[in-house]
Amino acid sequence: MQIEDHPFFHASDVEDVRPLAERTAVSEYKKGDVVFTEGSPSDTLCLVLEGTVAFTKSIPGEEDRIISYSEAGNFFGEIGIFTGAPRALNAVAQTTPVKIAQIGRDSLVEFIKNTPGPIEQILGSIVNHLHATTRHYVDDMLQKEKMAMVGTMMNTIIHDFKNPFTLISLGAQLLRSQHPDPKTLRICENIEAQVQRMVEMANELSEFSKGEQRLHLTRIDLAELCEKFRQMNEPFFRHDRVVIEMRATPVTVMGEESKLIRVLQNLVGNAIEAFDEDRRGQVQIFVHNLESTAEIIVSDNGKGIPESIRHNLFSPFITYGKSRGTGLGTAIVKSIVDAHGGSIDFETMTNGGTTFTITLPKAQEA
Repeated sequence: MQIEDHPFFHASDVEDVRPLAERTAVSEYKKGDVVFTEGSPSDTLCLVLEGTVAFTKSIPGEEDRIISYSEAGNFFGEIGIFTGAPRALNAVAQTTPVKIAQIGRDSLVEFIKNTPGPIEQILGSIVNHLHATTRHYVDDMLQKEKMAMVGTMMNTIIHDFKNPFTLISLGAQLLRSQHPDPKTLRICENIEAQVQRMVEMANELSEFSKGEQRLHLTRIDLAELCEKFRQMNEPFFRHDRVVIEMRATPVTVMGEESKLIRVLQNLVGNAIEAFDEDRRGQVQIFVHNLESTAEIIVSDNGKGIPESIRHNLFSPFITYGKSRGTGLGTAIVKSIVDAHGGSIDFETMTNGGTTFTITLPKAQEA
């Protein structure tokens, strides 16, 4: 899109716009590049010519929170131009490339005096901005109330299930002592592992609701972890309509085994639940040993992630098309990966499947 073609100028004469366009700089950014930071001077109106920009709020002790997005054909920065207030948010490129035309305050004011057409767009944008801010505030308050409710519920579940879990574990230990054959031992070990897994899942939800993620770090070989994941999830690997392929190269990271297994559990479980009943699904799990990092890839051939939730997939309570979904699965995955000093990203296509890529720092040589 050329500057003259931007919707901001749709009510203006092309001949009036051309001189402004000729003296306006166009900046290009890659995904992750910072366009401006919170608190910086509001000295330009930004016209998005290509790509998507995310606006984030810096919160001490937390990851920057995404507030909204601006796509090609949108503009931003108009409020600060007229009020002189500094930037209220960070602006970060979400795609590659992002092209932005930046019109200085003096040039914009002069243009508006001579060509009043853009005033309508600016006033409309300010009204929309106020609506969006109010809606985000309400959503944020509701989310905090939901998280508090989840924490209270999980603490109650942990307390009430403590005795039943203890009895199940004791029963498995008693059965193992009376029947020490290999098959019974394997079954009893699996019972105890699953009980421990339920306790850890409840504790993880409780921690997550408080914004915490405690880790007990040990050296973990991801190939061995994948094999343990297979043993703990035999029903997944025996599914009638889903084929799971797993190939893991040995690579060691510092992490907490149960929580990394939880990451695989959530991603693979989500993929299987999303498959249509009349379609044979495939899930692939690969582990790669890279130069300084370990890479975990989980991909499927499903329907893809709906466009409506892609931009906030890792936020709490985001779900789509699952009657039993809580909307916390991918949010917990990201919190675990972040706590391990790693990163997670995804690529998806409608009816073309989804691929999650997790990168973790490798452990130092012992």
